[in-house]
Amino acid sequence: MISVTVSDLMDSYTACMRIADIANRRKTSGIPDSICIRNDSFAEGPLIAMTELVNGLWDGGIVIESEDAANISKAALRIMGRKPIIVGANARNLEQFIMTAKLLDCVLCISSENEEELFDLVRVAETSGIKDIVLDPMMRNMKQCLEVCTDLQRLSESVPEARHTVAVRTWSGEYAMTMATVSLLIGDAVVITDDLDLDSCETLGALISSIE
Repeated sequence: MISVTVSDLMDSYTACMRIADIANRRKTSGIPDSICIRNDSFAEGPLIAMTELVNGLWDGGIVIESEDAANISKAALRIMGRKPIIVGANARNLEQFIMTAKLLDCVLCISSENEEELFDLVRVAETSGIKDIVLDPMMRNMKQCLEVCTDLQRLSESVPEARHTVAVRTWSGEYAMTMATVSLLIGDAVVITDDLDLDSCETLGALISSIE
């Protein structure tokens, strides 16, 4: 999955234009196939409003990103049935995110820079009945992306908690395309990027088609 970000700080006109542009790229190349709604306002109202707007204009995948579990739950409630990925669960708020994921049938993305802690958090979520999990090792650069994705792929043979899709968060332009390419070639990934131009979308679309 390739997800391009829409900030909840955007006004409705700007957001509508951006969503239309993202939809046009998907129509041309198949990429991106998801929109990530980012809670840059840190408030529930703008996140809810942007989630409702995306829901009305976009029929692809949806990711909602916020470390505030209450904001996440109120936004996800507006799109019940679409099974969004919710990003923001960590060691401080995992219990609240688990409750939201179970109640609203969301895919839970769990974040930690520490691999041991990440696997511990995954065990807690799985014990609580969460099956759809995405791992976010919080990779910072290309070198770390290559090393961590390779390590998780290797560990998946012996560590059950490593057998989940990996989240790769990145920026825009050629760097984002390279990060996406590396992660997709190594294994299954959810790539969340600030932006991708049409050429990058077409390149990634061709790559995914060849892998499939």
